[in-house]
Amino acid sequence: MLAENIMLTNFVAAHVDECVSDVVDRMRAEKLRMLPVLTDEGVVVGVISTFSLLEYIVPDYIASGDLNAIAYAPDMGVLRKHYHQAAKGKVSAIMDKNPLLVGHDESLLSTSAALVTFNKHEYALVVDDKHRLTGIISAGDILDRLRNMVESIENDA
Repeated sequence: MLAENIMLTNFVAAHVDECVSDVVDRMRAEKLRMLPVLTDEGVVVGVISTFSLLEYIVPDYIASGDLNAIAYAPDMGVLRKHYHQAAKGKVSAIMDKNPLLVGHDESLLSTSAALVTFNKHEYALVVDDKHRLTGIISAGDILDRLRNMVESIENDA
């Protein structure tokens, strides 16, 4: 089975020049944790996710473990300030520029392996030969397809 056989083609995306707050609002409304980020031509340039936003607003010295005593860490005011700054900016400032990309003819096994070994996101973006987004595959989509295949075999037995 190929990526094109299980990818979702009805997807929500963000534009590289969009305001982060608008994209976060759309993600919350759609109950999504990640959106692909596209150019005007539909070329994938990254992904914005709840993780990439949180990674952006948490100070580096906290995330890196350089702070010896968490009691001296900044309070919510610092995080709120960082969030406010990020929310006013463009998606391009906080997006992850290295999303997992697969082709239409990628096998289900290969796509599954890539998802397992790829960090941070549980989605593969399916692109054409010009890196234009044509679909999205989540780990859950693969598991649903496998469950349906098993149920079908059991029902035929």
